[in-house]
Parts: sequence; C-alpha cells; structure tokens
Amino acid sequence: MEHTLHVHTAIDDIDARWDELMTAADAPVFFRRPFLRAFEKHPLHPVLRTAYLLVTDRSGRPHAALPAYLQQDVDPMRVIADHHPRAIGRPVLLSHVWHCYDTVLPVRPGPGGGAAARLAVAGLREVAADWGARLYGMVNVDAAGPLDALLTGAGLHGVDIDTGWGLPLERYSGFDDQLARGGVSRKARQNLRRDLRKADEAGVTARTTGAGGADLDTFVSLARTTAAKYDNADYYRPGLFQEFTLALGDCVRAVELRAGDRTVSSALALTDDSRFHYWAVGYAQEDTSGYSPFYVSYAHVMREAWASGRSRVELGRRNPTFKRRYGLEPRTLRAYVADVADVAGVADL
Repeated sequence: MEHTLHVHTAIDDIDARWDELMTAADAPVFFRRPFLRAFEKHPLHPVLRTAYLLVTDRSGRPHAALPAYLQQDVDPMRVIADHHPRAIGRPVLLSHVWHCYDTVLPVRPGPGGGAAARLAVAGLREVAADWGARLYGMVNVDAAGPLDALLTGAGLHGVDIDTGWGLPLERYSGFDDQLARGGVSRKARQNLRRDLRKADEAGVTARTTGAGGADLDTFVSLARTTAAKYDNADYYRPGLFQEFTLALGDCVRAVELRAGDRTVSSALALTDDSRFHYWAVGYAQEDTSGYSPFYVSYAHVMREAWASGRSRVELGRRNPTFKRRYGLEPRTLRAYVADVADVAGVADL
C-alpha cells in the first residue's frame, strides 16, 4: 500500500479524517481535537512551532498520525539534561507535550498500519531537520508497548524516565469491589474508609460538573499549593490553565469536595472513548478535621471512573507509594530520542 506524508501546522487545517482516525485507533484524549486545539490556543508550556503529521493512502484515507512540538528549554523530566546534555539550549522536536503521560502513535488497525507508522517516524525526523531541531523523538511512551520495537528500529535510543499508573475497570464491579479484591491491604482499606467517614461527619459534600460549571480558580489555587511541595507549581499557570481547561469542553469532569463554604479538594478528569483519566488534583493542606481530602477525593474520582462506563482508568505519573498501596498497576514510561544528524536506522524506513 502506497502512503503519503502530509505535514500541517494547525489541527483545524485537517478535516474530520483526523477525528475518524483517532476513534479507529482508540487514541487517548491527548490526541483528540479538543486537547490539541486547546493547547494551540493556550499552550501550557512554551512551544516554538507545532506540526501534525498525517499519513494517508492514495484515496486520502489516513492510516497514521502524530502531533509534534518544537520546544526549547522545556525539560521538566530532565530527559535532555540527563541523557542528551549536548542539546541543552537547542530546539528539539518531540511528541507529545509534557502534560501528556500516555504517548502513542495512532495507527489504523489492519493492512498498511506498520508501513504508515514507519513513515510517520521518518517524517518526524524530516520535520525536525527542516525546523533546525537538534533532537527528535517521543516521550512518555509505554516501554512494553508496540512502539518500543518500531522506535528502536528507527534508531531512537530509549531511556526510562518515569512510571505511569492505571487499572482495567472491567476487572471489578466497582470501586468497593476493587478495594476488596484488588490487592489492597486491610489496613489501607480501613484507613480510606475512616477518612470517608470522618469527611462525612465533617459535612463534606461532593459535586461533579463539567468544565463550565467548575470553580477553576479555586482548582488552580489548590493545585499550585499542592504542586509546590514538588517544586512544580507552574505546571498550573494562573489564568492560562483555566482558559485551557475551558477550551477542552465536554471531555472534562471536575470533582469538587466542599466543607461548608470552603472547597477542600478539586480534581479534574479527562475522558476519551475507552479511558477515564484522573488528570490533576489540588487539595487543602491543613484544617480538615481528621481526614485527608486527597484520599477522599481519590475515592470519589474512582467511583466516577466506574460510573463513566469506560474500560480503564489512568492516573498519570508520580506518587508511587500511594498508587501501589491501592492496587494500581505500574508501567514504565520511556523517552525515545535521537540526534537529527544521526541517520542510522532511518534509511530502511
């Protein structure tokens, strides 16, 4: 099957074929038009240029696609600093943005998918060369997934950078069933249920709403305070983050916990066709009457995950002790990056 690579610089320059491919490939929310458009309009971290690679057959039907972002001095997970120090201060072309923890290469199932995927990877290098990037590649890729062989074969060196966490929801009838049968210790179950009871006694109420009905200013305030413990408050830039979240539209669910007139926790979840993403949370750091708003928020968000009807919940990166304690499953996230000048492994694509 003959394929052609097209490079666009705005998601809305591509018609509904992008959306149809994302559905066929069951791509995560980070690859869907609302997220890509929101990031174009309200970039959560600096981007020099944006490319959308689309691989089509002779009829124009898409078989693979990939968003890519030319960046400079944006390295929150120290991929460049630790593994490619010669590229510090130089432009790099990466997929995806750093707020995505689930990078894939969306490919249409069926004949021609492998060739289309190889052309997309070769195209990524071509764009990087055209735009003067020092490095190119993909970050936050599941090391056990199908991209490992493809990217390694294309000459991109893989290094482990973090751990992602998730859970198949269909394995359990609901959150209480997962607590009982999901490898959660008796002590952990008791602690969580005690927090839920204490929160109930304190009059804490939960509300789930869309982006338009959420108190996003309070979310950002709480999230920045929470992230400051990890020197990462600017992950949630005031004003910009609210605008970005509103631009996401219907794929956002906010779960807010209130004690009287005070919000003690605010969590944001994102949805796609098959996944419920527990994306971000901020919570009060003190004066919560003997319960942890983080634990209580977790329980409410997980119940929303099962109620959503999705088959899997994703819980991003970090906080491994808590996630392991409550039976969530880890996967190694890897960065596959190469020097643009190194053509080894590219000629056979």
